[in-house]
Amino acid sequence: MRDFTSGSILRQVITFSIPLIAGNFFLSAYNIINMIWVGRLLGHEAVAAISAAMPILFLFPSFLIGLSMAANILIAQAYGRKDMVLLGKVLSNSFSVMLIICLALTVAGIFLRDVLLGLVNAPPAIRPMASAFLGITFIGFLPGFFFNWMNGTLRGLGDSKTPLKILFLATLLNISLVPLLIAGPGPFPALGLTGAAWGSITANILAGIWGYRYIARKNPIFNIRKWDFTTDRLLVKKIFSIGIPASLQMIVVSLSGVFILSLVNKWGTEVTAAYGIGMQIDQLAFLPAMSIGIAVTSMAGQNLGAQLFERVEQATRIALFLSLAIAACFCALVYIFPYQIGSVFLKQAGANLVVLDHVVIYYRWIGFCYLGYAVMFTLQGVVRSSGDTVALLVLALISLVLVRVPLAYFLSQKAGFGENGIWMGILFSTFIGIILSYAYYKTGRWKRKQLMPHSPRPNSVPNPE
Repeated sequence: MRDFTSGSILRQVITFSIPLIAGNFFLSAYNIINMIWVGRLLGHEAVAAISAAMPILFLFPSFLIGLSMAANILIAQAYGRKDMVLLGKVLSNSFSVMLIICLALTVAGIFLRDVLLGLVNAPPAIRPMASAFLGITFIGFLPGFFFNWMNGTLRGLGDSKTPLKILFLATLLNISLVPLLIAGPGPFPALGLTGAAWGSITANILAGIWGYRYIARKNPIFNIRKWDFTTDRLLVKKIFSIGIPASLQMIVVSLSGVFILSLVNKWGTEVTAAYGIGMQIDQLAFLPAMSIGIAVTSMAGQNLGAQLFERVEQATRIALFLSLAIAACFCALVYIFPYQIGSVFLKQAGANLVVLDHVVIYYRWIGFCYLGYAVMFTLQGVVRSSGDTVALLVLALISLVLVRVPLAYFLSQKAGFGENGIWMGILFSTFIGIILSYAYYKTGRWKRKQLMPHSPRPNSVPNPE
């Protein structure tokens, strides 16, 4: 655990963000490595099947992600004010609530996957593959939930190095298992596309078990067997009051992605495959800014808990500079080497060449979005640290529901721009999001949000620094 309420802000932003960036790189490597193996071993139709499934997989855990954000905000604020009693209550109550919701989502996903594929207009040729992939992936929601809950909680406590170790192990296991379960050499079964899902699930389970045993020995507060699972109704209410708007924001983001995918799917399997490849590199380009945004949320949360507002402002300025600098590098990369990037996922032969041409066009539009998201992730990370998730929900509704979705539909379906109209709509709405995020941040209203009350019997938390 780490205290961000004193010391060099620049050093803290950099040293806390680097393990987060590395950890999120390993997390993104899951999907990227899976896509590379699938594309190389099974072809562009299998890539399109995963592409059709991904927005659905982003949609389903959205509610959990929002509650996790709420829990991490409260964890950071409790630790910022050195309140160990409150910290223990947040851990046990948030875990119990999210576990129940995860089980419900697992069952719903397994039974509704075919309906959802129909709603996103998945091309008929790839629906059986996409359905099988979704079914296996939903089975893995529970170990995935525990894996992500554990890593997120550690980050809320200011520990970004331990999640990096866990994610590194999981990525190594994933790299090893996925190609073996897809192709089936030797004693391994040839499972095709579902092998990618089984490989990732197995990696999550093994890395999660090792990670839990490691952190439980290192820090007794994580020993679940010693937790008091008595429900604190006021705390659960607080988690939901912060988490529901955050969840709705994630649902809005995910639903806009589902709608965009339904527009993409209308242009055929090749465009769907190109979109899927494009999103893999987008994840890689977004993750530094996302990681810095997560770091700022933890840092700002502790400093808001301690009422140190000037440190919050300084951290924001430093984080913005770093995020924009890294995003500019990725923007240049996809503009200079778009075809070469696409060729990593697909062999340059047959119908794959058409897909690669679409990848090049995609990056010509979407590359500029990297700069926009660098600003938004940072500013929204600061606002989120205060628990002001309602404002972020409103911003998402305006930029995505009122701007992105209608504009992408109009430009692609009515204005004659074809699939390029979708990319144009995404780009324009991104810069609307920048303007709205900056305007709200400058109002300072988020600073006046009501923070968590102190525990009636606070215990001090030693500063490990």
